Amino acid sequence: MMAVRTIGMDELDGFQIDDAGQLFWRGQAVVLKQRITLGTWELAVAAVASAAAAVGAIFPIGVYFHWY
Repeated sequence: MMAVRTIGMDELDGFQIDDAGQLFWRGQAVVLKQRITLGTWELAVAAVASAAAAVGAIFPIGVYFHWY
């Protein structure tokens, strides 16, 4: 892992912006966000976990309002 350091005022000229507004640092594009793609199994696990979280949140609300 690379060490993190601050940049000085004399290094700010390393930043560049093209006509489309994309940011560059010394000629290399700066990645401002990375997208991830879930596979089939990850999506299934995420759906089950989301449903379980929703049920886990709704149940105490129902108990509070005496729905159960």
